Amino acid sequence: MLRRIIYEDWQLIFPIVALAVASLVYLAAAWRASRMKPAQAERMANLPFENQ
Repeated sequence: MLRRIIYEDWQLIFPIVALAVASLVYLAAAWRASRMKPAQAERMANLPFENQ
């Protein structure tokens, strides 16, 4: 019926690297959002509605 996927040792690096990169991108975005000044956050919140 269903067969288990057996990874070779060198193939295990791909999911680990993908998880690490995704985690770093998420953490960088969260860090930047948490360190944002309130005035800058307000400007970013209204950005799509600004007139040019």
